[in-house]
Amino acid sequence: MKKITVKEPITGETLVLLGQPEDYNGSQGWRIITPEKDSFVMIEQDGTWQVVDDEIHPEIVEAIGKALRTYARYNSLS
Repeated sequence: MKKITVKEPITGETLVLLGQPEDYNGSQGWRIITPEKDSFVMIEQDGTWQVVDDEIHPEIVEAIGKALRTYARYNSLS
């Protein structure tokens, strides 16, 4: 599991989320878990992150995607 810290783009509040890799219909995805234990799945397709099982504000999805992309790049080098 990965701890993800992002700035909520609408309110500027710092969000601390957890990300867990998850298979989504054969695609590599991430289950994002909020402090309230709600969760949703994100996948990256053609360089764009999207939520597949809920509706999340696009700017928040973009901020989480940037954090995940950095993590994915770091892991691919090891």
